[in-house]
Amino acid sequence: MPGSSLHGRAFTRVAVIVVLSLTPALAQAQEPATPEPVAEGPAAAPAPSEPRPPAVEVEAARRVRHNWYAGFGVGLGVGNLRRTDTGRNALSVALLGQVRAGGRIRDNLLVGGLLSMTLGGARRGQGVFSVLAEVIGYPIKGKGLVLQGAAGLGAFVQAEVTDLVHPSAGFSRTAVGIAFGLGLGYEFWLARRFNLGLMLRSDGMAAPQLGLRAAGTLGLTFTWY
Repeated sequence: MPGSSLHGRAFTRVAVIVVLSLTPALAQAQEPATPEPVAEGPAAAPAPSEPRPPAVEVEAARRVRHNWYAGFGVGLGVGNLRRTDTGRNALSVALLGQVRAGGRIRDNLLVGGLLSMTLGGARRGQGVFSVLAEVIGYPIKGKGLVLQGAAGLGAFVQAEVTDLVHPSAGFSRTAVGIAFGLGLGYEFWLARRFNLGLMLRSDGMAAPQLGLRAAGTLGLTFTWY
């Protein structure tokens, strides 16, 4: 039966072709469907991140006034610290020397103590030695302008050379009174805790039966903080 066998072969081929054509469609139908993202607005923007705090940088201060200070000063000027042969007071060259120390009240205000010595004249020279309480202020923040004021007790002495051939010195007059000191200047930082100041000062003493003994000087100050 050749006709029936040909017929069977043709049917088998058609069945194979149908099965092969349906296999990809069935495999695609079995894959899970992935939902498409839904965009909101014109474009989906990423969530904003929280801002980071700025990094803290620690830098050592270059110029610092600490809780204490110490220094000294010298000056040269003129004052009424010489006695004439007629017994009158006269002007002479004056030499100033000072030592100070104290503490800081706040950044622009210092309080401390001051030892001061002012000498003038030669043969009948006079001197004022003082122990004072001192206030130092810096009126302009960040600048070196400095004001100084001091008050305390002073001792006045007058020297006398009695013999010009064989000089012998002695004290012909002494007194105790109220001493004062005023200063105006500018300080320049030379290191982290040290500065050099240019200072214009007036220092002296007043006492009964003596009057006023004072000198004006221009000098330098050297201060450590």
